[in-house]
Amino acid sequence: MFNNKFFKSKKNVVYVVALSIVILACLWAFISAGIITKTFKEKLIDNTYSNKEANIENLLVTETKNGEKLWELFAESGRYSESENYVILKDIIGNFYEDKKVKASVKADNGTYNTANKAIMLSDNVILVYEDGTYIKTDRIRFEGKDSDIVAEGNIRIEKPNEAVIMGSRAVLKGDFSDFHIQGRTQTQFYM
Repeated sequence: MFNNKFFKSKKNVVYVVALSIVILACLWAFISAGIITKTFKEKLIDNTYSNKEANIENLLVTETKNGEKLWELFAESGRYSESENYVILKDIIGNFYEDKKVKASVKADNGTYNTANKAIMLSDNVILVYEDGTYIKTDRIRFEGKDSDIVAEGNIRIEKPNEAVIMGSRAVLKGDFSDFHIQGRTQTQFYM
C-alpha cells in the first residue's frame, strides 16, 4: 500500500509528520473561527450590536438652518450613544448666532445635547454672556431652539454692567436673547 522506500528515510518521515501537523493546525483554526464567529453573527442578526457609542475628545456640536449657523458647542470630551439620543458633554464653551454674528456665548462644566429634539441642557457653573455684556450665572440652562424660551434654574445671578444685579432661583430668557424675566423670589441691586 505505501512505498516502503519512502518511509525508510528519516528525512521523509519528518516531512510527513510536519505536513500532518500543519494540516491539523489549519483544520483546527478553521473550525475554531467558525465557532467563534457564529455567536458574533447571531448577535448581529438579533441587533445586539446595533447601539453605536463613541467617546470623543475635542468635540464640536453645531446646528445650522438654511446654511446659517444657529449655535455651536465645543466640548473637551463627550460621549455619544445612538440608542439614548444624547451626546454627553464635558467642559463646554459655545456661541449662539443671529444674522451670522455671535449673539451670546456660554461656558459650562457639563451638558447634554438631545439629538432627537435638539435640546441643549447645560449644568454646573453655567455662565451665559450676552453681546452687550450682560451675563447670567446659574446652575442649569435648558435651550430648545430660537423659537422657544430658555429656562435657567438654580442660584441665578444676572448682572447688567453698571445698571443692576438680579438674583433668584428661576429665569426665563427669550430664545432670541432679546429679553429675560425672573420668576419667584428675587433680590435686585441697582447701581447708583
